[in-house]
Amino acid sequence: ANSTTTPPIMVKHVLVICSQKENYFELFKGKKVNGDDILVDQAPWVDLEAVSYDDSFLVHIKPNRNPFPYTTQGQFRTFAPHFVLLRSYALGNHEHDWRLKINAFYHHDVPCINSIDSFVWSVEKVSLYTKLKRVQKRIPSLPLIPQTYYSHPSCGSFPPDFPCVLKVGSSSQGVGKAKIFNTDQWQDMLSVLSMSREYFTTEPFIDWVSDIRVQKIGGHYRAIERKRMSEQASWKANNANGITENDIEVKDHWRGWIDAAAAELDMVMCGMDLIVDKDGKEYVLEINSSSIGFPARHAPTDTQHIAELVIETMESIFAPTTKAANTAAAPVSSSSATATTSSSSSPSSSTHHPSTESSSSSSVADPSPSSPSSDTTTSTTVVEKDKKKKKKFFF
Repeated sequence: ANSTTTPPIMVKHVLVICSQKENYFELFKGKKVNGDDILVDQAPWVDLEAVSYDDSFLVHIKPNRNPFPYTTQGQFRTFAPHFVLLRSYALGNHEHDWRLKINAFYHHDVPCINSIDSFVWSVEKVSLYTKLKRVQKRIPSLPLIPQTYYSHPSCGSFPPDFPCVLKVGSSSQGVGKAKIFNTDQWQDMLSVLSMSREYFTTEPFIDWVSDIRVQKIGGHYRAIERKRMSEQASWKANNANGITENDIEVKDHWRGWIDAAAAELDMVMCGMDLIVDKDGKEYVLEINSSSIGFPARHAPTDTQHIAELVIETMESIFAPTTKAANTAAAPVSSSSATATTSSSSSPSSSTHHPSTESSSSSSVADPSPSSPSSDTTTSTTVVEKDKKKKKKFFF
């Protein structure tokens, strides 16, 4: 009798760390990496825990309170991701602090977008500013705004020039910022900060007329300008009152600045913020990693570019030469390919929401410091090794 064997279904597990604002199950539906199916699992930081062994890496995800229909989000999942898309900040304005979780990915050097190094740097605004200063040394035309760092309020005996903007810690989205006009206000702020354990920084206050976000997704760029319509409009650009928003052309020097900063920070997806004063002088404020958000009008296009960038990057990392090793893994039935794991890892779905357009192949060749061997080890042996060693999560 002739015996027929069903060839194993090879999969690559992509974990997207993201809120429910974007559905990466749909974005990666039917997509492949070098002929292998993509299994996606999407979860926010709050639902996720991770453990990094010497030879393997596992994540455990709790059920989502509002799961996407026909996905695994309503279940407990434990698996070893081949690749991670980071679309959510690990530190957020004292509302949450997931640095212990991001450190697990860092400990195992998991392949990510953006690179795991860049995401660890992005947790602290001070690290990002230092990186931009290094770029400025190579590109003196980069108009990085001057900044002073204070480790403690006791260091504030010599106040900066007024008016200035005081920023507490690594806050974002306009939180933890105050405009200081005089010495009395400065002393009051120092008194308040003495009750905190955060560092703080100051920058000169710029009476800006426009705020510009230059965003990059691989080789795709976009520029969005917000303008103050009156003197009564908020001095914080993220406050929508009295501010209009429009798409504008990406200037060549902006493209050069963000490309240089992305290279310094090992990013393939990022957003650079700058402001322009009444005289047309530009000031670069900061750069943000792959967690940047998109205007609703651009979200469908930009998230599609993100999915394309992930696939291009994975195809580069997991070259076809690694397939031979993957075929040694246990086969997965076709019926379970969308919900359960193959030899490489357990099934899951992922989501992430960076901003800007898709990328060129040259910019995605090596977006993370991870080596291809980390995927092969994780994908082909992690399940078998974990069974032998009886490694389990206890939650």
